[in-house]
Order: sequence, then structure tokens, then C-alpha cells
Amino acid sequence: MTSRVATRNGFWLAAAIVPVATILLFGIIGGLTDINAWMSGIAIGFAEASVLLFTGSCIHQRRRKAAASKAPFTIAMGFIIGVYAVSVILEVILLGNLFKLSGPAYLKIHAMTLLGFAVVLALVSLIGRYAFAHEEKEGEHTARKRETVAWVGAIRGKLNLLSGEDIPLLDRDLAELEETLRYSDPIPHASLHEMEHLIREKIAVLEDQVTLIGEVSAEARPEVAEETARMIRDILRTVQDRNMQLLHAKAGST
Repeated sequence: MTSRVATRNGFWLAAAIVPVATILLFGIIGGLTDINAWMSGIAIGFAEASVLLFTGSCIHQRRRKAAASKAPFTIAMGFIIGVYAVSVILEVILLGNLFKLSGPAYLKIHAMTLLGFAVVLALVSLIGRYAFAHEEKEGEHTARKRETVAWVGAIRGKLNLLSGEDIPLLDRDLAELEETLRYSDPIPHASLHEMEHLIREKIAVLEDQVTLIGEVSAEARPEVAEETARMIRDILRTVQDRNMQLLHAKAGST
């Protein structure tokens, strides 16, 4: 990891040093008075900086194990930078050296190339950032759903440690609740977060109720078991209501 960080930092340092050296080299080759030579050096320097910064950024993303959603946009940005670098090289060779355009015309072409590159790269970068942020948010919602499903599964495990005629019926109801939660969509809509919080509160109470089943006397147990069954059915109805509201919210947003 240390060598990878050093490599990344080396690319970023090179992105500052190499373009400056290139600009000075072109200026010296042009006798310090050839404007086109300076402009060629600046254009090549920008292309070099873009390639080096992009390479350093890729190494940084690899170290952080960037999300899969970034890969298509990283490839697109690499393609755009590659096209820009090739375009600059061709402009320098053909327009600067072969056809020897006048200073203003040569400057205008390089400026238009740089502007087009910057606009396209910025658009791709913004779209990539939006897609990554959206994936992160969905990941958080999915993780919360998995946590809730695992919670209900743990309650089922605690219930099955108990013995009695009422345990299989309660386990069946809990299994239905667990499956309903497992196949429910995550909650991306802020309007349903309050209901999601209510469901988690009810599950917490249910967990205490299952613990109570194992602690009460044999005479009180049927009543506690019946109350537990009602609680499970109530949570299941709440989850189903939430799912219906989520469907309506999705339908309203399309």
C-alpha cells in the first residue's frame, strides 16, 4: 500500500513538474521568440498534466476500492483524456509545424480544443458523481433492510430455543414477517422513514416480548404467546402498508 501511495503521489508531482519542463523545452526550441512554439508547449503541457492527474486518480481510486458505478465513468474520462491528448499532438504536428498557422489562428484552435475537452470532462465527472452518490444512498438503505431482516431472524432463533405447543405457530408468523421484510424494497423515500422507524420500534418491543415468553409462569404463558402473535401480525400489517405506500410513491414519481 505504501508503494502504491508513493506511486500515486509521484504521478501528481509529475503532473506539476513535467508540463512546466515541456513548456520551457518548446520555448527554448523555438528560440524563446516563436509564439507558436510556446503555445505548442502549453498545449502539450496541458495534455501531459491531464494524463498524469488521471493516472494518479485511478491509482487513488484503486487503493480506496471505489464502487463499481465509478468504473464506466472512469473509462469514459480516460477515453476523453486520450482523445484530447491525441488531438493536441496532431494539432501541434500538423497545424504548428507542417502548415504553420498564424499565431491568432493557432491559439484559437488550441483554445477551442481545450474548452471542448473541459466541458465534456466536467459533464462526465458530474454525472459520475451523481451516480456514485445515488449508489451509496441505495447501499445504505439496503444495509438497513438487511439489518432489520437479520434482527427478526435473531428473534426467531431466540424463540426456537424455547419449548411449547405455541412456539411453532409463533415461529411460522415470524418466518412470514422475516420473508416479507427480506423481499421488501429498501426505503429511499424520506416520507416513509418515520414508518420505517415505527417498524423498528415495534420489532424491539417484540424482542422483549419473546424474552418474556421464556420468563413467565406456565399459567401466564398462553396469554403472553397470544399477545406476541398479535404483535407479529401488527408488525406484518405495518410492513405491508409501508410497501403499498412505497409502490404508490414510486408510481407517483414516474
